[in-house]
Amino acid sequence: MNANVKNNLGLDFTTTNPVIVKLSELLANYQVFYTNLRGFHWNIQGDKFYELHELYENYYDEIAEKIDEIAERIVILGGTPDNNFSDYLKLANVKEISKVSNWKIGVNNVLETLQLLLDKLRELHGLAIKSGDQGTVSIANHGIKSFEKKIWMLSAYLKD
Repeated sequence: MNANVKNNLGLDFTTTNPVIVKLSELLANYQVFYTNLRGFHWNIQGDKFYELHELYENYYDEIAEKIDEIAERIVILGGTPDNNFSDYLKLANVKEISKVSNWKIGVNNVLETLQLLLDKLRELHGLAIKSGDQGTVSIANHGIKSFEKKIWMLSAYLKD
């Protein structure tokens, strides 16, 4: 596309297209993470059941809201979000995990996933700044702040 072509927000398509690509990748990763969290919530067993059952539910509720926000942002920028799990699995770096009842395996997986997503959000932040896309910068900033706190808390939780 011509460098002078702008979307409805007045942003140049040549700089917003990489943001749309990164948002699509983030959407795919969030969708797989959401599904993993549901599985951890359903299958957790043992002495950490009550606290982690509730924690996983809080996490997947938050991620569900973010999934909608990211998909809508893709549309706002002129893209079309994927909505098939087969497409998500092709784009996502987060891997599916199933039937995990051991709390340490679940918590470690969540921690690793949050660290991966934090890196993705930081990449998105940089692209959004370059494109002048303050709406996406805001999404990235909020996610970075939220995930940094979760990483800190889960890391402390895992300490002996």
